[in-house]
Amino acid sequence: MVVGTLRHSIPKSVVYCQVCEAKCNLLDRFFTELGAKEGRQLGKLLDEDPVITQRRQNIGKRPELYRAAQSEIDMVVWTK
Repeated sequence: MVVGTLRHSIPKSVVYCQVCEAKCNLLDRFFTELGAKEGRQLGKLLDEDPVITQRRQNIGKRPELYRAAQSEIDMVVWTK
């Protein structure tokens, strides 16, 4: 009984580990290739509406604008 269970479960465990390793390797290669692409190429892959793309880029610039405004406010406060 135990020997039969081990005989059936060990090969499945080995194959499962091989599949998990292959999955990780494929995902690593995919993300490496995806990270190497430029913004325009990624936009084509996403097939995203240009209006949405522009809005997303504008929203992405906001934190930098807020930091610049905060530094200007700090400079004015410290000069008084």
